[in-house]
Amino acid sequence: MSTSTDRVIIHNVQLAGAKTSSTLVLQDGVIESVVATPTTVTETKLQSGSRVIDAAGTIAVPGMTDLYARLREPGLTRKGSIASETQAALTAGFTRVLCAPDTLPAIDNVATVELVRHRAESALGAQVLPIAALTIGLQGEQLSEIATLQAAGCPVAGQADHPLNSSTVMFSAMEYAASFNIPLFLCARDALLGAGGCAHTGAMATRLGLPGIPVAAETVALAQMLELCRETGCRLHISRVSSARAVEMIAAAKQQALPVTCDVGLHHLFFTDEHLDGYDASFHSAVPFRSTSDRDALRRGVSTGVIDAICTDHAPHDLDASLAPFPATESGLSGYQWAIPLILQLPEKLELPLNQVFEKLTDAPRRIIDGSAPTGLKIGESADFFLLSTNHPIAQSFDIHRQAGMNHPLNTHSAESLGLAPLQGMVTHVFTRHRVHSIEC
Repeated sequence: MSTSTDRVIIHNVQLAGAKTSSTLVLQDGVIESVVATPTTVTETKLQSGSRVIDAAGTIAVPGMTDLYARLREPGLTRKGSIASETQAALTAGFTRVLCAPDTLPAIDNVATVELVRHRAESALGAQVLPIAALTIGLQGEQLSEIATLQAAGCPVAGQADHPLNSSTVMFSAMEYAASFNIPLFLCARDALLGAGGCAHTGAMATRLGLPGIPVAAETVALAQMLELCRETGCRLHISRVSSARAVEMIAAAKQQALPVTCDVGLHHLFFTDEHLDGYDASFHSAVPFRSTSDRDALRRGVSTGVIDAICTDHAPHDLDASLAPFPATESGLSGYQWAIPLILQLPEKLELPLNQVFEKLTDAPRRIIDGSAPTGLKIGESADFFLLSTNHPIAQSFDIHRQAGMNHPLNTHSAESLGLAPLQGMVTHVFTRHRVHSIEC
């Protein structure tokens, strides 16, 4: 339920890093006060016109920003819509979402940008920031009017999962982007190496007879991107890193002060190519799950700061998407339904405190996009945070025939069978853009 309330008083909420609970007062969507020694709920209920929320047992977390999500509209609404996916994002604590440009038509013109933004505003879900298509139709041949798309509301540009096979086009794109200070979000994937592949090149792909995508498909493309970044000074963001070697290359680039950032998909911190055993299409990912050693290197990369941020790589599908032999199934995992329970398991996996894990989904993405990092939880700021019940148990249901957007391993496998701890964690309320969203169980 989404409501607009002039004054909201939130009692007994714990702020990140605090040892005691606090009371937050919001007035017209702006944080008016944060009191460490709260008054009682009974006292504040006497204040007319105020909505009072008892947040005992929850923590307040800044609204998360998802650096890569497919919202499927326009063009692929059988898989999902802007309304359904932004509501799903909000339920998972994401208040801002970068929309992938591989819609139909692609986000390569102002009309499509306006369509996406208008429908997002009407949906009252997470705020949508469209990623401008770097080339017209994502065909990799002619550059889009990136500066015009930036003015229309696209803060960054990218090619989605369509690799550029021309170094000339890549060089021109980086020069263009650098002149307007537009970050380029690019997935390191060679246009020829591993073309047609559907799994990491390794023992599992060999045993299953699946066409492979070698690590070199990532590193060859990455090497070119880094050299052209060095030449042009373009702000380069490597989207969804997948291998240990890529982490090493990005670490070296950062040591040389190149303007490079990167992120990793949430699921790549948990799953490996071993999960493909039995041709399990729920693990078919556009950026392939690689070896255990690669996964461990990704975890270390997040812990050490080489990997700046974590994204969901959200890719909802309809039920028919997996009804084919593995290579013919459509790639991608629907990320929002299980995002919070997985994020809450990252502190143990990454050996980081929870607030530092959330920083990879809150402050870091904002800095990557525009250099700013408001918390949405400080006095005078517009409220942009959510209340999280970290100990709320989550029951799994294996009825996979319910609706589109359920394509995730946790909808067909128990957490224990995937090597996960018992699932827990639920968002109860989201405060963003002057509205209060109450999340139903």
